[in-house]
Amino acid sequence: LKTNKTLLSLGLGCNAIGKVTGIALAEVLKTNQTLTSLDMLNNLLGDEAGKATAEALKMNKMLAYLSLGNCQLSDEAGKMLAGALKSNTALTSLQLHFNKLSDETGKALAESLKTKKTLKSILLSNNNFSNEVKETLRQSFNET
Repeated sequence: LKTNKTLLSLGLGCNAIGKVTGIALAEVLKTNQTLTSLDMLNNLLGDEAGKATAEALKMNKMLAYLSLGNCQLSDEAGKMLAGALKSNTALTSLQLHFNKLSDETGKALAESLKTKKTLKSILLSNNNFSNEVKETLRQSFNET
């Protein structure tokens, strides 16, 4: 993938991909200039791979769709992903459903959504957000 110039979409969902492979994929995302869609749904990434992906999003200028649903992410990775949204200009769709995200991540995402003009879709269902944070997220997304 580091040198691939033709692959646009990569679906790796439900493959029991863990931390090591997740971090390696994140490293590739830092320099890959063709991949626009990455589906990592239902993997075992955890926070270390989630944080590496957040760092990659700060540099990646092509990825429009990213699914990290049910990837065992907690606030440690969630807050970094929220922060990465502030500088990423390509991402239009982000899926973070069925993780272990709480109000800490929810508030960070709400703050990022206020200025993130390119994001058109975000899936956050089945996390641990309070009703207050859910409303804040809804309002933040509607302001973009």
